[in-house]
Order: sequence, then C-alpha cells, then structure tokens
Amino acid sequence: MISTGTNTARWMTVRYALALTLIALGTVAGFVMTEGVIGQHERMLEVVNVSGRQRMLSQRTALLVERLKTANDPAVRSDLARQLAQTTDMFEAAHRRLSGRAGPEEGRPPGPPADGLFHGGSDPLDRVVTAHIAALRRVIAAAAAGQPPDPAEAERITSQALGPLLERLEEMVALYQEEGEAGFHTLHRLGLAALLITLLLLVVEALAIFRPMTRQVRRQLTEILRMAETIERANATLEQQVRERTAELHAAKSAAEQAHLAKSRFLAHASHDLQQPLQAIGMFTGLLERQPQSAKAAVLLTDLKAAQRSMRDLLNAILDISKLESGAVTPKPADLPLSPLLDQLEAEFAGLAEAKGLRLRAVPTDAVVRSDPALLERILRNLIANAIRYTETGGVLVGCRTRGDRLWIEVYDTGRGIAEPDRKRIFQEFVQLDRADRDRSEGIGLGLAIVDRLARLLEHPLTVRSVEGRGTVFTVGVPLVREIVAAPATI
Repeated sequence: MISTGTNTARWMTVRYALALTLIALGTVAGFVMTEGVIGQHERMLEVVNVSGRQRMLSQRTALLVERLKTANDPAVRSDLARQLAQTTDMFEAAHRRLSGRAGPEEGRPPGPPADGLFHGGSDPLDRVVTAHIAALRRVIAAAAAGQPPDPAEAERITSQALGPLLERLEEMVALYQEEGEAGFHTLHRLGLAALLITLLLLVVEALAIFRPMTRQVRRQLTEILRMAETIERANATLEQQVRERTAELHAAKSAAEQAHLAKSRFLAHASHDLQQPLQAIGMFTGLLERQPQSAKAAVLLTDLKAAQRSMRDLLNAILDISKLESGAVTPKPADLPLSPLLDQLEAEFAGLAEAKGLRLRAVPTDAVVRSDPALLERILRNLIANAIRYTETGGVLVGCRTRGDRLWIEVYDTGRGIAEPDRKRIFQEFVQLDRADRDRSEGIGLGLAIVDRLARLLEHPLTVRSVEGRGTVFTVGVPLVREIVAAPATI
C-alpha cells in the first residue's frame, strides 16, 4: 500500500511538472510575440521619423540652393553655403541609415533596407540620392570658393528635390510602412495562435492532469480525516487512562506523604523516649569507668564509649531530619555575636583534629549576624566535623568574608576534594562518596543533608567549591548586622 501511494504521488508530481512546463512555454511564447510586436512597431515609427526628416531636408536643400542663386553678398553666400553643407550632411546620414550603410557612431538602422527600392530597377533610389548629394557638394564647393552655383545644376537640384526625389522618398516610406504593417499583422496572428494553444493546453491539463490530481487529493484528505478520527478516539482513550493513572498516582503519593509525615512526627515526638536508653547506657558506662578495671576491660570500655557516641550521633541525625521534614523546627532569629560561637567550636573540635594530626583554626571576628543561634551552630558543627573527618593531612580553617549585606562563613579543608558530578549529590540524604578508606561507622550520609535543610530553612545561601586533590570550601551566607574586622585567613 505504501509502495502504491508512493508511485501515485510520483506520477502526480511528474504530471504536475509537465503541466507547469507547458504553461511556462506558452507564457514565454506569448512574451516573445509581444516583444516582437512592440519591436516591429518601434522600427516602423523610427523609419517614418527618419524618412520624414529626409524629405524635409531634401526640400531645405532646394530652398538653400535657390537662395544661393540670387545671393550677391559674399558673407550671405558663405553663410548659406555653411547651412547647405550642414543640411546635406544630415540628409546623407539619414540616407545611410535607411539604406543600412550607417557606421556605429551614426546609430543602428531602423529596419532592414528595402533592397528592391534602394538598389533594384533601372533607376535605383540609392543612385538617385547619391547623385543628388554629389550635386549638392559641387554647389557647396563653388559657394565656398566665392562663386555662384551653376544655374543649370541649381535648376536640376531644385527640380529633383521637389519632384522625382521627393516622390521616390515617399514611395520608400510607404514601402517601409507596408512591410512593417505586414510584420505587425503576422506577429499579431502568431500571438493569437500562441494564446489559443495556451488555452487549449490549459483545457487539456485541467481534464488530463488537474482533475485526476483533485480526485487523488480528495481521496487523501478523506483518508487523513479518517486517520484523524481514529487518532482522536485513541487520544480520548489514552487521556482517560492517563487521568485514571494520574488519580491513582496522586492517591499513592498522598498516602506515601501521609505515611512519611506520620513517621517523621513519630520520630520527632518520640525523640526523648529514643534517647533515654542511650542516656542510661552513658550513665552505666560512667559508673564502670569509676570501677577498678583490667587492661582488657579498659579497652572494651573504650570501644563501648565509641560505639555509644556513634549511635548517639546517628540517632541525633535521624531525629534532626525527621524534625525538619515534619515542620517541627521553627527558626528563632536573633542578633548573634559570631566570635564566641567560633571559639566554642574550635575548642570542641581541637582534640579531634589533634588526634588526626591536623591543624584547626577559627579566624577571630567582631561580626554580629542575624540567625537562629542553635541552628547556625548545628550547621557549622556539621561542616567542621565533616571537614575533619575527610581530611588526612594539613588542616581546617574557619574564616569570614563580607560581600554586600551578608557575612559569608567559610570552612576550608585540605582534603581530597569533591569531584564535579558529586557536588550536588552530597546534599542528598544517605549519600556518601565511595572511598576505600571511608569508615562507614562514622555516619550514614545525613550530615550535609541536615546542613542543606537548615540553610534553606534559615534562608542562608549554601555553596561549595572544591579542587580535587587540594581541598574543599563550604560557604554559608548569614545576614550581617555589624561589619567585621578579621585577621588574615591562613591554615
């Protein structure tokens, strides 16, 4: 079916191209005929114009010769000779144009010369005109020498110009006009023939080409409408299925969100009960530390305290995420001097940094910022702990910079850095970068997720910059209340 449709379309294209070609040929033929008629008319008008001027010049030469016969004043005779020379030159130039012997500088001939009139017969016009021009040249030469024209020759010139020559020139004009009109009528008949042929071609094309094409187009339109109706019915069915599926997904999403919210609310409200066993374990561990112990028991007690600390951190992280998801955390912004918080965090993490052989420094600052003290502390605590955890050599630096109306708190480390594809992924829940030396007991990938949630809750912009192999910088933008004076930031 596809092959048949392709063949039909190809044959329709060929017929359509043929029809356009025939129409184009008819149009070109009509244009050529029209241009021929216009050209023939222009040539006929130009012949009439040139020949009419030649008759006028012939009569003028006769008048000037008559005046030369009676002129006695040398100055008058000289002026008449000059006028006769100019008139004779124009008369000769017109004759050359009509006879087809004009040079390029004299202009193209107005039409093909009438050879039967100019050069045929016992007394051709070309010989008569040439003899007349020669006689005029003799009169001009005699006048230039100060002599009057020969009376007999002057009489012949006058009688020739006003008699036989004038009649022969009028006969030439009539002949040119007759030939022009005959050519005009011939071209006119050819133009009518081209018009009739073009109309006939249009009729044939309408019957043999355009009517079958119209039927084919009508069939194709009918097929397209049928296919459109089928597609419309399929779309209606599909839309109904999509609506049903969307309703099911919406119901499932609502149920999942309610279950997730219920879980978060449960964890948020049960945080005290969940922490009580850990507090009891801590109390029992403290009692054991005050009892005499063997070396083996002391090692076990140290491991127990480490496990207890890890469990407490994990539980706090889970509870923090649950509180944020359930909306149980409400920021309480206040003006907060930043230096005491940084000093506290530096003192708190100094031991952990020293245990890994790292340097930890918080740059002094007098800045006062606007934020929730507890939530900002949790953000900075998680960032510093993360920086120490993933730094093997070098150190960690906490510094501040002022840009605009914000104070940007920056936590630098000299760790391994974070690859470009991972810089957005690290803020997702339960995401940890795959490293062979990573201690999975130190977290489950919630630290930076908590930082991101808290920063968005406080509307503090959070950014990360990193160079693999050189380190990472986490930056938190906090509204600034008072300008800062900071020491140079060096690790």
